[in-house]
Amino acid sequence: MAETVCSEAPGRADVARLTALLAELDERNLDNVTRTESYLELYALTRAHPPDLPWLLMAHLVSRNAGSLMTDIAVLLDRGDGAIAPPALRELFLFLERANHLIFFDAWYHVLHHLLGRSADLAPGRCSRFVREAWARHEGARRAGQPHRALERALVRDLVTNEQNFIERRVVHHPRFPIARALVALAEALGQEAPVVLPCTQASIQVGGFAILERRIRAGMRIFEAMADRATRDAMYEWARRHPHDGSRPPCDGARGPARPRLRDAWPAHAVRALWDGIHAPPEPDPGWP
Repeated sequence: MAETVCSEAPGRADVARLTALLAELDERNLDNVTRTESYLELYALTRAHPPDLPWLLMAHLVSRNAGSLMTDIAVLLDRGDGAIAPPALRELFLFLERANHLIFFDAWYHVLHHLLGRSADLAPGRCSRFVREAWARHEGARRAGQPHRALERALVRDLVTNEQNFIERRVVHHPRFPIARALVALAEALGQEAPVVLPCTQASIQVGGFAILERRIRAGMRIFEAMADRATRDAMYEWARRHPHDGSRPPCDGARGPARPRLRDAWPAHAVRALWDGIHAPPEPDPGWP
């Protein structure tokens, strides 16, 4: 039987490609655009060498929504109408960028180790104990022949749980972002929470309390349920391929909608780093999620 990317022992060509992708982590973590498109690229590889990993498509679509919010913040800053003070808007942008950056830093590393068949090499201090155990559990259950759909759902739940715990104290409740938290809570209280909009569905998913860990995890599983159907997932993937992400339009608006700046024009990487030199620093240790 031919080797596949997702096997415990990928073929030589697959090893070379996946190893190169792993080595590109820092380059691909430059900004929201590189992250968003990297998730889609890696998802495409798992589609070509099944089983696919739907969490990667979820990550692409959620990151696409985050990039659109980042562009919205730039538009508000340019408008300068005083409704929200510029320092508060910049902190909100940094809040989104830091979470986006840390999730990619974590996930790109451990997902590629899985695809390379090297999950046993995931070291304490680089990946949480939870995610190391999750991959071992998933790979063992797959070898035992457990049903695919149950395996897929369980893995998505584990990866969503890990990512949200990974940013829980490092971003969501970090003392660096009190104003950003207040702005998110205010938007929720006023019924203005930005939903996660998914292409090819009527789904428009709100967390309903971003500061609450369990609600973020439940929202992640609602995103998965919206794409659990194979035909819907395929349609989402084809839509994403046809519409490269640059933040210049709402996440599911295609070529329509009012003109907006491209994300990299609004927030070039050097300007982002000038806002806070710690924005792309390695994650702080978190005893609550070792």
